[in-house]
Amino acid sequence: MLVFRWLVKTALLPVMLLLLVLKVLVKISREISSVIFGVLILFVAGCIIYTIMKQVWIQTFLLVLIEAGIMGVVIATGVIEGLIDAVLIRIVSI
Repeated sequence: MLVFRWLVKTALLPVMLLLLVLKVLVKISREISSVIFGVLILFVAGCIIYTIMKQVWIQTFLLVLIEAGIMGVVIATGVIEGLIDAVLIRIVSI
């Protein structure tokens, strides 16, 4: 059993290394894009407030969709990083 576990861990080593590299890339991209997305979110929020004051509802709806898309991208990077962590924990626990 011990030999089998050692063989499985050896076979999964390239997968683990690939997941670690992917995790680092996702984390770096999330950190860099958070500054850009933060400014973009504030700008779109200001535009939403302006269109609400001017009562231009179609543009308000489109801006809300853009804001939701930006938030979706930010949330997706966090979810991907969490999934990679979960897979790495499962591989290490074998």
